[in-house]
Amino acid sequence: MLKSSKTMIALTGFLFAQALALPALAQPAGIGVVDKTKLYNAYPRLKSAADEIKKDEERIHSLIETSNKEFDTAKKLKKPEQELKSLHTRLQGTIDAEFKKFQNKALTMEKQLETELDNAIKAEASSKQLNSVLDKSAVLLGGTDITEGVAKRLASSPTVTGNAESATK
Repeated sequence: MLKSSKTMIALTGFLFAQALALPALAQPAGIGVVDKTKLYNAYPRLKSAADEIKKDEERIHSLIETSNKEFDTAKKLKKPEQELKSLHTRLQGTIDAEFKKFQNKALTMEKQLETELDNAIKAEASSKQLNSVLDKSAVLLGGTDITEGVAKRLASSPTVTGNAESATK
């Protein structure tokens, strides 16, 4: 009895979903697809942003190493405990501030790049009169592939991100 109730509920849900989909099927809907993996690989500004992030990560790593060496030297010189605590607090504060700047810069760059990608997809979809655009990996069959058009738009778009550090100041 319980098994047939679950089957009946599932069947009813399926039929309800189909009934809701009928009006959407009545209208001709242009559906586009984009291969985001190809776009990411073809988007030169994404690589330059990744290189910039890597440089910043290396700078912070170097700051941490330098701070550790400075603290170890102070310990070897048997500085007073209060002085060591003060030094630790100062060094940690510097590292935390730099890491926070790094996080803000990375988030700003990510948002800007994602906005540029979304705008290029929207513009290409509009030019092809498409109502919806899905990631190609989610579509088994059909859809108009607009990946190349989006890649061309990204390649020709002016640099919005530029130096993201100025955007975070």
